[in-house]
Amino acid sequence: MKQSYHPLYFLSALGNGGLAVSFFMYFMFLIPHPDSPLPHFDHLRATFESGGMAQLLVVTVSIIILALAANHFRLLVWNIRSFHAFKRTSTYQTLKGTPGEVAVMAEPLTYAMSVNVLFILGALFVPGLWANVQFLFPFALAAFLVIGVYALVRYVQYIANVVANGTFPVDNLNQFGQFLGAFTFVMVAVGLASPAAMATTPWVSVISTVASLFFLSLVGGILLFFGGMSLRAVLAKGLAKPGAPTIWLLIPIFTLTGITFVRLYSMVSHRILDTDVNTALLFVVLGFIFMASTAVGLIGFNVLHRLDYFDEQPDGAASFGLICPGVAYVVLGMFFVHWGLVQNGFITAHSLMHYVILSPLVFIQMKTIQWLIKLSVKHLTK
Repeated sequence: MKQSYHPLYFLSALGNGGLAVSFFMYFMFLIPHPDSPLPHFDHLRATFESGGMAQLLVVTVSIIILALAANHFRLLVWNIRSFHAFKRTSTYQTLKGTPGEVAVMAEPLTYAMSVNVLFILGALFVPGLWANVQFLFPFALAAFLVIGVYALVRYVQYIANVVANGTFPVDNLNQFGQFLGAFTFVMVAVGLASPAAMATTPWVSVISTVASLFFLSLVGGILLFFGGMSLRAVLAKGLAKPGAPTIWLLIPIFTLTGITFVRLYSMVSHRILDTDVNTALLFVVLGFIFMASTAVGLIGFNVLHRLDYFDEQPDGAASFGLICPGVAYVVLGMFFVHWGLVQNGFITAHSLMHYVILSPLVFIQMKTIQWLIKLSVKHLTK
């Protein structure tokens, strides 16, 4: 490394895992899987055997997913080792009880992403695994619950330190780093919403739903509590340059909230109401969240340019916060195009217009990869 370790370097592993998930969206929404809510190995094999451009899509996207997943776990191991050593330093002790302590939430946040990456890898590249997926959902539930409880304990310790010390610099909170706690809890919520929507075992589905709603409630509380404080300080003093990427933290939070809604709404429709999902409602909800993310993205982009952040990236660890919003925007855009536009008949799947609409998302995805490579070379190489 070119500078000392910081817990926010977990965002480097998170970014690689998130990009792997974003490429999974091509399989999710571009190859047929009518018998399953998610594409799996059999669908990839059938698409590959059809030849042509579909075969090229399967090969190319599979290689990219595997490469990003490998780098995710490589950086995860490195971060775990480095963070373990960091906790024995005086720097970590100084961090406690300050607003910067929220950075430790990047650890459980990345663990939750790791479970998602493992789930995708298993479904896509392990033959026959999906046939036993109902057996695996209780383990997925347990994994996300363990991560969620661990994140909750860490966050409660952080808040307790702040309250006990009574020295929280409210007037100097001119960035949105406190939203990292909300980001962590919404990542757990969306993970729990997966077995909630797809598990056929009632107790697994119900526990997953209730737990997902619990962590989602924490997200709302953090946004309301710290959002006003941070916005007031930003308007009074301007956005702090070292924490400038936090202006985009709402984008991944919005994205994961939207996907959580889709999954929980699917659970309610199929398990409770015994009806199909209302795609008109999804068009409105996902469209609203996608447009809100677009607004945050445009405002944040202009602010970051005004601060010359893209050229300087003064903080190596925090600069990796630029990756997650790009990933999230692409994923949310894919959901909106499929559930909002294709499923409601506004555009035809695999038509020229379909690919034209997807092209800006592909561009953002490529720019995000470019930034990840640039930041990794600049901050993580010796």
